[in-house]
Amino acid sequence: ACAPKEAPAVDIEAQQQGRVEIAAQCKGRDGWSDAAPPAHVFGNVYMVGTCGIVSLLITSDIGHILIDGATEEAAPLIAENIRKLGFEPTDVRYLLSSHEHMDHVGGLAALKKLTGAQMLARAPAKPSLESGSYDKTDPQLGILPPFPALKVERVVKDGEVVKLGPLSLTVVATPGH
Repeated sequence: ACAPKEAPAVDIEAQQQGRVEIAAQCKGRDGWSDAAPPAHVFGNVYMVGTCGIVSLLITSDIGHILIDGATEEAAPLIAENIRKLGFEPTDVRYLLSSHEHMDHVGGLAALKKLTGAQMLARAPAKPSLESGSYDKTDPQLGILPPFPALKVERVVKDGEVVKLGPLSLTVVATPGH
């Protein structure tokens, strides 16, 4: 059910073509919410984000993991990119984020509703994600607008391995921006 209807090419030429398509469509547009075509990165990893923000879809036959959700306005674009690759957004099982700034987590609440996925986060990120506001120690506090809050279903720790069928992602804390 989670396999694409038609598997995208997995060769170097196709990967290069995807980069060329993104560069052409995004020329002069690098906004956080500007639509970009999806692109194959490597193996079972795809870029499904915007011209200015990377969102990664990691796929498997039993479900997918999405890392980062760009802005609130970008959530429908990300879902559409998942569909363009031949996958269903409802097959995304886990959402993760690189850090709690609106340009990376602003779309996660909407994507959570669209996918039904569980949000996984480290303990220090949970209060910000669940409140939609920035930690008082964030150096960009007061610069970026707030983002839609979302519930974190599972707290993960640095070094923990997040498993989904054949997928194994190791959580690595990278404090700072």
